[in-house]
Formats: sequence, structure tokens, C-alpha cells
Amino acid sequence: MKKFIFLMAVLFTVSSIAQENRNTITVVGETETSVEDSSYTILISLQQILVYEGQGEVEVASVSDVKNNYINKLGDLGIDFSRFRRSTYYEFAASYGQGRVTEYYYLKTSNKEEVRKIINLKLAGTSIANTEIEAKKLTNDALVELAKKAMDNAREKAEALAAKMNKTIGEVVAVVDQNTSGQYVQSYGTSTLQSHVVTVSFELK
Repeated sequence: MKKFIFLMAVLFTVSSIAQENRNTITVVGETETSVEDSSYTILISLQQILVYEGQGEVEVASVSDVKNNYINKLGDLGIDFSRFRRSTYYEFAASYGQGRVTEYYYLKTSNKEEVRKIINLKLAGTSIANTEIEAKKLTNDALVELAKKAMDNAREKAEALAAKMNKTIGEVVAVVDQNTSGQYVQSYGTSTLQSHVVTVSFELK
């Protein structure tokens, strides 16, 4: 009985070593997906208006005046200023070297036309401090579909490389997929494409 157990253990060990040492080929497969916008966050600056007079600056419009004018003009465009939230954090961060009283407000919206209207609204004492675009997240089904396409690409590469060595590829041994659901808008929005990459190991025969 002990000899039988010992023999089984040896066979299992040899089998494991054979599997670990079998020849493999590892390649990177890739595909692309188009990134779609999900929402937009626009940060505005409202600042008191000062003019030089004599040896110093004189206030001609307070932040409150600028804000009220901005609220009215936004209303004419069909946008309710109450949807904006004040960014106290940004005010603190931008306070260094700030020579005028300034307030910052932001609006997050999925309506692209609203963003266009806000950007095109040019008023004294107001400016666009920042605009962020958030991309849609991929669903699990979409991630799996992209991984499948990338694996197909990996198989084509592996087959071509194996042929150069007068070999063929077998079953998939391992797959490394580190892609997440998050997508990112490229700088300046000049490209909507994002790569989806997986690393695949195939048995080499």
C-alpha cells in the first residue's frame, strides 16, 4: 500500500513538472474600442472687477454684482444657476497670488449643449477655470467581448511566430487581462480610440 501511494505521488510530481516545463509562446494581443463621453464638469470663476485709477485699483463691480449678472444671463439661456455647486476647495487651492476676490462654481451635466452655452457666455468678471470630460464605463459584457477580440489577435500573432520556428500552437495556457471598466478621454479629444490589451500564453508544439 505504501509503495502504491509513493508511486502515485511520484507520477503526480512528474506530471506536474511536465506541465510546468512544456514549451509555450507568450504574445500580446490587442484591439481598440471607441470611447464615448458620459458627463462634463465645467468650473467657472466669478471675480470682482477692478480698474486702475490714479495710483491704485478701484472696484467697479463686486463679486456679488458679477454673480447676479451671470445668474441672469444664464437664465436667459435656460440654465438654472442653482444647479451649480461652489468649489471651496478650488478657491483655497487657487488663493495663492490671487489679487481679486474670486468665487468658483462647478456644474456637472451630461448635456453637451449646456456646456457649449456656458463656454460661449462671455461676461466681464467671469471665465472658465477648467472643464473635465468623463468617459462612459465599459460593462462586463463589453470587457469580455473586447478580451475575446484581443485574444483572437494574439492567436494570429502566435501562429505566425510559431510558423517561423516550424512549430504550431495548441491550447491556451494562460491569459493576463488587466483592463478595467474605466475609459479615458485623450488630451484635446483628438482621438476617441482606446487600446484593449491582453497577454496570452499558448502551448507550443
